[in-house]
Amino acid sequence: GCSKPEETSIPSIVTTGTTAATESSKPEYTKTPSLHVRPDVAANGDIVILLTGDVHGGYDKGFSFGGVYEIRYQMELNGDTVLLADSGDAIQGSPAAYLSRGEVMFNLMNDLGYDVAIPGVHEFHYGMERFDEFVQRANFDYISCNLVKNGKQVLKPYVIKEACGKKIAFVGITTPKALTLGPAEAFQDESGEYVYGFLGDENGDAIVNAAQEAIDAARTEGAEYVVLLGHFGNDQTAAPWTYDTITSRLRNYDVYLDGFSHDTTAAEILTADGKLIKRVPAGTLLNTLGWVRISAKDGAVTTGIYQWLNSVDPSWLFDFENPMTKRVAEAKEESKKYLS
Repeated sequence: GCSKPEETSIPSIVTTGTTAATESSKPEYTKTPSLHVRPDVAANGDIVILLTGDVHGGYDKGFSFGGVYEIRYQMELNGDTVLLADSGDAIQGSPAAYLSRGEVMFNLMNDLGYDVAIPGVHEFHYGMERFDEFVQRANFDYISCNLVKNGKQVLKPYVIKEACGKKIAFVGITTPKALTLGPAEAFQDESGEYVYGFLGDENGDAIVNAAQEAIDAARTEGAEYVVLLGHFGNDQTAAPWTYDTITSRLRNYDVYLDGFSHDTTAAEILTADGKLIKRVPAGTLLNTLGWVRISAKDGAVTTGIYQWLNSVDPSWLFDFENPMTKRVAEAKEESKKYLS
């Protein structure tokens, strides 16, 4: 069907890794449902992927989460089927996010109803156990093909979402800069030895191999479209792991959604199999929403960005209210207890 995107079965590739959810010693959490309600209109068959990234705790900045909800809702009123993705660095960056150890931001992400997200640099800011907790509590999928513990994948490397009868795979990749930009103790065991890593070899081969394996596995599982969801950016201080040096060496995918450098520069990537792929940026603090549209008419993939660079909340300027604008207002009040 087209009215509600569904997740397919967990890909078999994850059996080679370890996840917190498979460890019996980990507590079980109840997942709270999102506030997202799709309007009761006929679907037109088009699929839209909306991208946020580098939100850095700024749920009330830029478009704000209330504006993101409204944009998705208006698209759905038009008949589109919308998937919401985040390219990392969401839960850290504001005082309330920091003092609540990510709780304020994580709860709002659950409320907004993401479909998929990747860890960036700062998802590990509160320690790996805290991140594990968020992975288990999330009503969306955290994925990354190159986050490893003792050489084994920690998260699902990809996830397939089914919408309008099409299978769309998201493959997650995280910059190895997380290892040096995040707190070292998050990646170490009790003796101070590094047990977590991001396949950060000197030429990027290990990341390319892991990502290509995930792409190939998703295609084998029937994915008609493959979306790379990465946290690399174009900052040369992150070399050799900039987006162009990694994505240009991959093949058989359809679009790349990026984060990390806070930029708004769209670009084309020539892939290893000679295709021109669009790179969609995410800006920061919700000043930019990337989008990808898959046409029901001919299957064509088009991309672009929306921007809101004003200091005023769009819900006030355009006088709209929805479940998420109310939650944003409530979160501001809730945050006071952390800031007092």
